[in-house]
Amino acid sequence: MYYLLYIKKDAEKIEAEITPLLKNVDFKKVVYNTGDSFPFSENDVVLTYLNDDDLREFLPLSAKGKWQLGILPHPKMYFSASGFGVPQKMEAIVKEIIETDTTHQLDLTYCNDILVFQSANIGEVFELSDDGKSKGGYRQFYRFLKQLRKLRSLKHKPFRFFIKDEKIIDTSAVGILAVEHSKSSLFSKKTVKSNISNDGLVHLLIFSPQNILELVWFFLKSLFPDTLVLKKRPKFIGLIRASEVTIKSTSAINYTIDGKKHEANEINLKVEYQSLTIAHPLKNEQLTNTSIPKSSLFIDNLPKDEKKEELIKRKLPWLRRATFEEFKELFVVLKENAVLTNAYLVMMILSTLITAFGLYADSAPVIIGAMILAPLISPIVSFSMGLIRYDIQLLKTSFKTIVIGTIVSLLFASLVSLIIPLKIETPEISARLTPNLLDLGIAIASGIAAAFAHAKEGIAKSLAGVAIAVALVPPLVVAGVGIGWWNWDVFSGAFLLYLTNLSGIIMFAGLTFLLLGFAPFKTARKGLIYSLLIVALVCIPLTFSFNRIKQEAKITKKLEGYKIDQITLREVRVRFGSPLTVSLKIISPKTISDTDMKEIKHQIEAKVEKKIKLEVSMAIEF
Repeated sequence: MYYLLYIKKDAEKIEAEITPLLKNVDFKKVVYNTGDSFPFSENDVVLTYLNDDDLREFLPLSAKGKWQLGILPHPKMYFSASGFGVPQKMEAIVKEIIETDTTHQLDLTYCNDILVFQSANIGEVFELSDDGKSKGGYRQFYRFLKQLRKLRSLKHKPFRFFIKDEKIIDTSAVGILAVEHSKSSLFSKKTVKSNISNDGLVHLLIFSPQNILELVWFFLKSLFPDTLVLKKRPKFIGLIRASEVTIKSTSAINYTIDGKKHEANEINLKVEYQSLTIAHPLKNEQLTNTSIPKSSLFIDNLPKDEKKEELIKRKLPWLRRATFEEFKELFVVLKENAVLTNAYLVMMILSTLITAFGLYADSAPVIIGAMILAPLISPIVSFSMGLIRYDIQLLKTSFKTIVIGTIVSLLFASLVSLIIPLKIETPEISARLTPNLLDLGIAIASGIAAAFAHAKEGIAKSLAGVAIAVALVPPLVVAGVGIGWWNWDVFSGAFLLYLTNLSGIIMFAGLTFLLLGFAPFKTARKGLIYSLLIVALVCIPLTFSFNRIKQEAKITKKLEGYKIDQITLREVRVRFGSPLTVSLKIISPKTISDTDMKEIKHQIEAKVEKKIKLEVSMAIEF
C-alpha cells in the first residue's frame, strides 16, 4: 500500500504537483501531526513530503516500523537532503518508487538520542556552510573570513573518548566534528577520503591544532580543489571511526546538531546500522558488505600528557611550541657544540690554512673544499638558540667559542700572508672586499638552513655547515690577509662582510628556531631586538655599497655597445672613485689619434654626466 505523508499547510502543493505523479497507483494521503500514531504496516511504502524537523521525528518511527520510505524533496529539507543525498528531481524519485521493487538500507546516526542528518559539532568547529542553506562560493568564502576572526580566542578543552570495545583516549581539542560519511561537511570532504556511507560507523574528526598558523594554512588550502593541495589528512586532525563513542570533559559541553545548539555533560554518538529502508536510490555511495567494519583510530598526532596540559592552560598560540621532550635532545647537543675544544681549534686552523692557499691560488674548488672542515656552524647555532631563549650561560659559552675561533683564523691567515711573498688581489680575494645587501641574503638563507638542519632529524648538518662556512671563513681569511699586508681597505671590506654574514646567520637561525616552536615570542623578543639592531647597523654601509653597484651597472648598460661615429665601445667596466674610472675596449676601423681620444672621453662624460678617468684598450676592425 502507498501512503503520502505531508503537513497540512502543504496540501495545495501536494494536490497540484505530487498527486498527478501518483495517478496510476492506489495511495492514501495522511496529514502529519507530531505525536500521532500512523496506520502503516510493515513493508508499506510511505512517501514523505516533510521538512527537516518533521523528518527528524518521523524517521526513527519508520525504522522501528520497518516501513519502506520514499523521501520527496521539500524546500525546507536543508540538512536531510544533503546528509542523505536525496535527489532533487521529484518526478524521477516517484517514478523509481512506483516502477521498481528494489529497496536500499540506510544508517541512522544519533547524538544524545537526537537524529543527525548532516553533522554534530562539538566545541569550535569551523564550517564554511553552517546553516545548510547557502552553498554559493561567495557566501562560503564570506563565512570563512568571519570564522578567521575567532582564531585568537581559540583554546583547547580536555576530552575523554570511550569507544565501544576499544581503549579510552585522553586528549585535548578545540572542537570535534561527527559525521556519518564524508559528504556531510566541508572539512570531512577534505579529510575523509573514502565516501562510504551506511557502514555502521560514525566518523569523528578531532581538531587539535597546536598553533593558529597551521590552522590558517589549512583554511587557505581548503578553499582550493583537492587535486591542487590536499593529498592527505592534516596532522592536527585525528580521526576515529566507531559504531558508538561517548565523549566526556571536565565541564559542560556545548554542541550543535545540524546547526541547533545544545549543552550536556557528556555526548553519546551511535549508529543504527542499516535500520532505515528507502524505496529509491540515494546519491551517496552504498556499502556492499553485509557486516559492520571494525573500528579504526588515527590519533598518533593528538596532544597528550605534557603537551595536552600546556594547550589547555592558555589560548592557542600563533606559533608552534615545542615540548620539553622535543627540545631536550637538541638542547643537549647545542650545549656540547657551544664549548671550546681542541678539536674545534685544530679544524678552524686547518680550514683557515686551506682557504688562504685557495685564495692565493684563485681556486674556488679548494676554497669550497676547505669549508667541509670548518666547524663554525656549531657555536653559531648554539648562540642563536641562546639568543631566543635568553639562556645567559649558553650565550657566554658560544660567544667565547666564536670570538676565539675568529681570532685564531685572523692570526693564521695573517701568518700565511707574511710567509707568501705576494701581494696580489686575486679575483677570489677581490670578491670579498665589497659586501652589499646581496651578501646579507646569502647569510639569511644559510642561517635558516643551519637551524632547520639541527631541528629536524634526517637532514645532514654538515650540508648546512658548508653553507655557513662558505659565507664566513673566506671573508675572515681575507681580513687576516689584509692584516698581514697592513692594508686597511682589504681588512675593513672583508671583515665587514664577515660581520654581515655572522649577524644575518645568527638572527635568522634564531627566527627559524622561534617559528619551529623552540621558544615563546616573549622570551625571544629581547634577543631578536639586539640582533636586529646589529643587522640594521651593518646594513647601512651595505646599502651604500649596493647602491654603488646599481650605479655601476646603470653606467655600464649606458656605455656597452655605445657608438661614436664609427667607433663602438665594448667590455665596459666601471670602478667608483674620485674620479670615476671607466675601463673599456674601443673597436674602430682605423687608429685613433690623441685628439679623437679626447673627444671620445668628452662624449662618454656627457653620456654618464660625470667626470671620468678613462682606461682604453683598442681593437682594429677590418
